[in-house]
Amino acid sequence: MRNKKIITGNAYLADQKKQNFFSKEELNLILSVYGKGISSGKWKDYAIDSSIKETIFSIYKHASEMPIYRIIKNHKSRRTDERWIIKSTSGQIIKRNKNLSYLLNYFKEKDFRLIN
Repeated sequence: MRNKKIITGNAYLADQKKQNFFSKEELNLILSVYGKGISSGKWKDYAIDSSIKETIFSIYKHASEMPIYRIIKNHKSRRTDERWIIKSTSGQIIKRNKNLSYLLNYFKEKDFRLIN
């Protein structure tokens, strides 16, 4: 029973020794930005993927399309400025930073307005 993993929420583990996910604080920051995109009507869905090298939060405009943004957390990056990356649909790097809150400022520059 001691080696049992406790899953809380849908994207992070209490025991992160073997697998890498978003921490609770990181996920809260990402979901707060995602919530603003949802309330403005620009985003419709999201997905979270994880591998040994990276964890990806994908944002979709429509559920059946390719993600318009991917927020990537690199676990094995040697460069400090590539810890967090935002990529576009085509895979082009839009922004990268070592700090998630600075990286998410990219979305604050976007115009999130309610559509009447």
